[in-house]
Amino acid sequence: MFKLFERETLAVDEISQAQTGIDVRHLNVWLNRKVVLNDISIRIPKNRITALIGQSGCGKTTLLNSFNRMNDLNRYHKCDGEVWINERNIYDRKERVATLRTQIGMVFQRPNPFPMSIYENVCFGLKIKGEKNRRVLDDAVERSLKQAALWSDVRDRLFDSALLLSGGQQQRLMIARALALSPEILLLDEPTSALDPLTTLHIEELINELKKQCTIVIVTHNMQQAARVSDYAAFMHHGELIEFSDSDSLFTMPEKQQTEDYITGRYG
Repeated sequence: MFKLFERETLAVDEISQAQTGIDVRHLNVWLNRKVVLNDISIRIPKNRITALIGQSGCGKTTLLNSFNRMNDLNRYHKCDGEVWINERNIYDRKERVATLRTQIGMVFQRPNPFPMSIYENVCFGLKIKGEKNRRVLDDAVERSLKQAALWSDVRDRLFDSALLLSGGQQQRLMIARALALSPEILLLDEPTSALDPLTTLHIEELINELKKQCTIVIVTHNMQQAARVSDYAAFMHHGELIEFSDSDSLFTMPEKQQTEDYITGRYG
């Protein structure tokens, strides 16, 4: 049920290391001295869309933020365990967090364009990295806006303020800004929660296209959306991973009673 996009999936236990985009091993996270994630282990497939689902406060966003160490911004953050990306543990003391975040793009629930032009928003990260070549910047802006299905809307007003765009356009701009750095992984935290149904559909179609070039992890409260767009889904409850499988199986034949209760609306 709910199926919209064609999917090719493997059973979770068949996913090899080469097919893994993010490998989480016994991850525990404390925020403000409270346990938020408890012994999470999950192997997220490369170049697929994985949805994190569960009721508010279950740890979905904290897990998402663990993949680019955004939780580090909380002074009362503490964690142990490992998160492996490209054969390296990103929680190793030698890891350069600033470099990590250029490789892992993030789009938040509400679009947050900078008060500058559309062009400057898209190439902001490249300029921070030190790119000054105008042709490189121009090419990156055009490529990213096309990938985000926004180019045709803004090609004639690239130097207008990004704040003049509609909410849906701003969200696609945020995706373009992330894509400008050619990330290997794209993290989406409820990217369509504030959008109308038609714009939501456009974003979902875009996400489905983007998995050809990067691994995508999306947090969503919308069960229909999770079932439509994701190849794999992980159900979380009170900081624990209850069930993880391909989306068709999880949404039609869940193995755990807790999962079935949640997706059928008995709680949450």
